[in-house]
Amino acid sequence: MGSLKTLTLAGMMALGASAASAADFLPAPQPVPELKGTISSGVYLRGDIGVGVQTVGKYHQDDVAQFGGTFFGKTDNATFFGGVGIGYRFNNWFRTDVTLEYRGAGQIGVNDVVFNPFNNGFQSNTYKGNLTSLVTLFNGYFDLGTWNCLTPYIGAGIGFTQNRITGLTDQGALVGNFSGATLNTAGSGTNTGLAWALMAGVGYEVNKNLTLEFGYRYLNLGDAQSGRLINAFTGQIQAPLKAKDIDSHDFRIGMRWNFGSPDCCGPKEIAYEPPVVRKY
Repeated sequence: MGSLKTLTLAGMMALGASAASAADFLPAPQPVPELKGTISSGVYLRGDIGVGVQTVGKYHQDDVAQFGGTFFGKTDNATFFGGVGIGYRFNNWFRTDVTLEYRGAGQIGVNDVVFNPFNNGFQSNTYKGNLTSLVTLFNGYFDLGTWNCLTPYIGAGIGFTQNRITGLTDQGALVGNFSGATLNTAGSGTNTGLAWALMAGVGYEVNKNLTLEFGYRYLNLGDAQSGRLINAFTGQIQAPLKAKDIDSHDFRIGMRWNFGSPDCCGPKEIAYEPPVVRKY
């Protein structure tokens, strides 16, 4: 009986040794490939600065219209702007943000000719003033793919703007008799209305968190108006000057700081752990 137990124990040990030896010849388990650079949607902050060329579609002033006058000689003026915003990138193709922007150093300028019944002659006036705007937009963008760290995009935005005219002067003179010059001034005036924009540009991915942008934007700012015009000599009060259909062609430089892990430029790497090599 003792010899039987000994043989049984020896057989089991031999079987275990054979199984362990066979396991040594099996291929080592391979890890599942992990793709680097996959996108993780997330919040981003943005900042922009730029310059725009603003244009007023048309001007209106009740007293000029009453006496059959017309406006002419509109001037386009440059404006400078800066803004900040917060956004969310949903995937490689679509993102949105909300921006707040201040636009300053803009001006308005126009001339009119109107018949002045009090002087029995035509009078020409030159209007000049400052135009500033505070613009809030909700924007959506489509990113069109990335090549060599460059991502072109198109977008659109809608929101509202608060336009303000300050320092308006109305320099008037009788045509052919400049000795009759008069000077009108106006207080500041504010108008709030709809704003919308169309955009296109390209982003450059500096690293996985920072993207620089260079873009063009068409921005429609709606209308603006001054305070009431007051004659500096007689104190006569006239209607405000209205600037309608204001738009701007903007050129912007901006940056986006991503808090997630956006797709970074360059080829995607596949991370493999080196195979386990057994030494015999």
